[in-house]
Amino acid sequence: MNASNNIEHIDGPEGLDAVPESIEHAIQDGIDLNGAPLPKEMVGFYKEVMQREAERICRVRVAMRKKIIATGSKHYDQETMNQRLLDAGWEGLKAAEIAYFFS
Repeated sequence: MNASNNIEHIDGPEGLDAVPESIEHAIQDGIDLNGAPLPKEMVGFYKEVMQREAERICRVRVAMRKKIIATGSKHYDQETMNQRLLDAGWEGLKAAEIAYFFS
C-alpha cells in the first residue's frame, strides 16, 4: 500500500474520525502504525503532556466553581447555591465556603 492509497483510505468524515482513534491506540500500545516500536521516551513524554493537559482542564473547572461561589453568594442564599452546584455536577458547598460566604 503506498502513501496515496493511505490518503484515499482516510478521505472523508468517517476516515477522519478513525485516524485519531487508531493513532491513540498505537501510542498506548507503543507501536507505530507501520508496526515499528515507538521510543519509550516519546511515549512517556506524550503521556506526561496529556496528563498535564487533563490537569489543566480540571483546574479550569475548579476555578469556575470558585468564581460561581464567590459571585453567586451575593445573589443566592446558601440552600439555593448548594442545590445549583449539585444540579450543575459540582460538589455541594464545603463547610469553609459556607462559613466564609454565608455566615
